[in-house]
Amino acid sequence: MSTDIPSTETRPIGALAALTLVLAFPGRTFSRLVERPHWVLPLVFVLCAAVLSGMIALGAGFMDDRIAEEALRTGHSPEDIKAGAPAAAVVSGLVGVVGATLLQTLILMAIARLYGGRSTFRRAFSAVCHASVPIGLSAILMTALIPFVHRPLSGLNLSFLLDRASQPVLWGVASQLDIAVIWFFILLGIAARPVFELDPRRATATAVTFGAVTVLVLGLMSGGNAGETVDPYEGWRTRDVGGVTFHASGDAPDETLAVIGLVSTRTESRIHLMTGMKLGPKAPDGSSGPGLGRIECYLYPSVEEKMRVTGNPGLAHRVEHAGVMHLAWEEGAESAYARELLKLMDARAYGKVYTPLIRDGLAVCVGQAWAGEPVREAAKDLLDRRLLPDLDALVDAVRFVQLDEKLSQPAAGAVVCFAMDERGPLVARWLYEEVAGRSVPAGPVLEAALEDSLGAIERRWHEYLRAPVAVTAPDGR
Repeated sequence: MSTDIPSTETRPIGALAALTLVLAFPGRTFSRLVERPHWVLPLVFVLCAAVLSGMIALGAGFMDDRIAEEALRTGHSPEDIKAGAPAAAVVSGLVGVVGATLLQTLILMAIARLYGGRSTFRRAFSAVCHASVPIGLSAILMTALIPFVHRPLSGLNLSFLLDRASQPVLWGVASQLDIAVIWFFILLGIAARPVFELDPRRATATAVTFGAVTVLVLGLMSGGNAGETVDPYEGWRTRDVGGVTFHASGDAPDETLAVIGLVSTRTESRIHLMTGMKLGPKAPDGSSGPGLGRIECYLYPSVEEKMRVTGNPGLAHRVEHAGVMHLAWEEGAESAYARELLKLMDARAYGKVYTPLIRDGLAVCVGQAWAGEPVREAAKDLLDRRLLPDLDALVDAVRFVQLDEKLSQPAAGAVVCFAMDERGPLVARWLYEEVAGRSVPAGPVLEAALEDSLGAIERRWHEYLRAPVAVTAPDGR
């Protein structure tokens, strides 16, 4: 008795016909795709469905909470993140859909080979793309339901039967048992017979094995983090020091928090002395005086931990729209904290308009150090290496922001420190009040403060940097 598989019709089928008929007549469609496999149209269909779903959810405001959380951590404004979200959705959809389809094809071919099946990659890829059509239809359906249910839907899966926190692995597996995904596996079982030239029993075994592997792997991946808290700051404690509210993990030593409190108090005093700004309760009418309100500061034990949570590798960074700062408590943190605090207070008091040389110079001067060196020594090192920017570049706002921060920031700080050493600490407040909340040319302001031309000021500044720093003896002499 012959065991040959009955012959099937292999007349080529058009791309649009295959896309529509694969749902109603899958066996006949896959048999005809063997002769001339194609994949562009179904892949584009699924990709567009995924991107469209994300776009509509974004436009309906369902991503606002996630965007606000990202903005709070990274320091980017919500508007900037939302503006870049459509492009990110397209790129992630393209990479995700194409990457997943390629990986599924390779896994399916490996499993089919175990059952004696053989096929070209193009045939297998075409089968996976056409079997994915129900997933695209599901995404479109879930998107169409958003105006009625007023929330984004992930699919009709069984995860609602389990508790995500107490049963993360089972929850992850159940979340993969979606009607569209099961339909996808069924279509692959039908496709395996003509594509891999398998008998019905082995074709079914191929699809079942592929489905089990896929659900298990994706379930473990999605459920692996399900039991973990979504909020990285859950369980953190707070401590108010002056005008700053510090947030730290529960295991942060009290001694460390006490030191940070002293540093913060010192910094607030220096900022008030040099700029006149201070934190504290606002006026009853909500205006900026007498205080600027409170600043929130999130503390991390290391730069690595700060990078893990926020994605920012710096010692400190500020989130101006939220009045928040993120700080890693490592060597150099005090200077970084002082710089970011002054800029954060300035943004709260006057908005985003400022004169870079004076505001940034004051911020560095308040921090008293740059890259672990006193500001004056850091600038002198740049001067010795002929990297110190000219004063003409520093007073020009456009040229200033185009400079590398490793050059512009210590140079600006050294200019302000030089002015204070020549004219006394009150000159810093005068400089700040002359430009606060305005983007004005810094040159005339600096010339008025030091009563000289820019060229002469630059020569005196260089002499100041080259001059030996006086060291005070322990007895004060």
